[in-house]
Amino acid sequence: MEGNHKLTENNSTKNLDINYNENISESYNKIKSEYRKIANRLIKYLSIIAIIIIIHFSIVYPVFLIPEEGVSISGLTPYRFNLTINWSVFTVSVFLLFYLIKIGLMRITPYIKKHIKNELNTLGFDVKEKRKSWIIFLTLNCISVLLLFFIELNFLSFTDPNFYNLFQGILIIWLSISILIPISWRFFHDGLIIHVKGKYRIYINPNYKLRERKGEDSQLIGIFLTSNRITYKFSKKKIILYTQIAESRWLPKVRMSIISKYGLSPFLRFHEFSTPINFQKQFLNIVSALQEWDLQN
Repeated sequence: MEGNHKLTENNSTKNLDINYNENISESYNKIKSEYRKIANRLIKYLSIIAIIIIIHFSIVYPVFLIPEEGVSISGLTPYRFNLTINWSVFTVSVFLLFYLIKIGLMRITPYIKKHIKNELNTLGFDVKEKRKSWIIFLTLNCISVLLLFFIELNFLSFTDPNFYNLFQGILIIWLSISILIPISWRFFHDGLIIHVKGKYRIYINPNYKLRERKGEDSQLIGIFLTSNRITYKFSKKKIILYTQIAESRWLPKVRMSIISKYGLSPFLRFHEFSTPINFQKQFLNIVSALQEWDLQN
């Protein structure tokens, strides 16, 4: 595995700015303050997107895009380019909505990101924030917009009703895929990622309570570590090996999503949980689990 793993726990704790340069209460308040600023910006952006959608479909589309007496304001034939424009506004708005929601769910603040980066750099690892969903969205939806544009220019037309119905069905499926794949990628693959050896990666998901509740440790800062999928659940031999490694290293059965929570995911992943003070130790534990898995496969 990459990285220098010969560090002691004492070396780890000396670099913990969250626990040693400030007390935990001050650090936690700073994290909450940063997140509130992020949340306020997200609410502002989400409101702007909602207003744009409402204005477009309630004012711009019926007033300016639907022509009267057979001629549009651009002089083109009725409804020319309406489908292309509406689809572009709709897909961009929907993708941005989910993109911003994911930022809110990640709960990554500059303070947390700096701490994690310092801890990993000490171990010889580097953390990167992946945002490939943007590229996927632009690629797929550029194709969708071009298809709709050619249809409205009558470059793609069918006289045979069977071919027309077939093309219409394929187009609907494609348009659905072009928006669902980027959104799914955003939720399941974008985020803070550490590349370890070869094909293995570890995703980082901070978690902390924003409201204080009686009887709960409201200042607990948790950091969930989840590996990428390592194998399918269909092999008994691999499930046994997975269970042995997870139990020998006391890896918890953390459920990071609704799909995995109810056992719907067909893949196995290693999970680990840490706090800022023992982040390096728990991170190396899941890295060692991946190393052990790699050696026995």
